[in-house]
Amino acid sequence: MRIASELKALELPDELIDSALAGGPDWRALAREVRHRKFGPDPPAEWADKARQARFLQYRGFSSDHIRSALGADFDLD
Repeated sequence: MRIASELKALELPDELIDSALAGGPDWRALAREVRHRKFGPDPPAEWADKARQARFLQYRGFSSDHIRSALGADFDLD
């Protein structure tokens, strides 16, 4: 999301941005990898830990779907 926002600020066409990001890495796997490197292999058990890790990933530019994937299926941002 962060990359897309920066590309839109450069006034690139939406179609070009979408195609460039679609051909990129597996964002869900990348979010899991980033979470693992920062917080370790164990998924967060406490709500406070989940929220802290979600904020970290959100700041790094991952979407809510990517964050849910990285934190486990039981996590809900709402």
